[in-house]
Amino acid sequence: MGWVLFFFVAGMALIMLEFILPGGVIGVAGVIMLVISGGIGVTLYPDFAPLIIVAEVLGAAVSIGLGIFLISKTAVGQAMVAKGEQRTEDGYVNVVTDTTLIGMQGTVLTALRPAGTIEVGEKRLDAVSDGAFIEKGATVLITEVHGNRVVVERPEETDTPQSA
Repeated sequence: MGWVLFFFVAGMALIMLEFILPGGVIGVAGVIMLVISGGIGVTLYPDFAPLIIVAEVLGAAVSIGLGIFLISKTAVGQAMVAKGEQRTEDGYVNVVTDTTLIGMQGTVLTALRPAGTIEVGEKRLDAVSDGAFIEKGATVLITEVHGNRVVVERPEETDTPQSA
């Protein structure tokens, strides 16, 4: 029983140590020790084989979980985490929202089903309709702009009052 516990605890410790000193060798040695522990345990106590195997798998899972927790506390783990925040004011944005487009009219270059291309002045823009199909050549009104997402609808839909 003593050797079974020794190999089990040593295997778990080596698996956790692998997260702090990566390279693979220590982790493989830990897994081998867990297998040896399971082999000795099953040989000595064959009636408890399923329980021993479950305990070995749980031991490996706990070791991996603790290893992940430990690496977050080391300097290497801290170096993997981004510090600070990426704010729009600092330039961390892929596409600036051009709110001057809102209210402008454009011409549909490719049918919007609901996505397609429109032309506003000299600019070609990717756009989406508000859900309706809009055929090529139709005039559309830009109603929303969020980053590179331009939402359009037909001007008739915005001017027509709802009737009962």
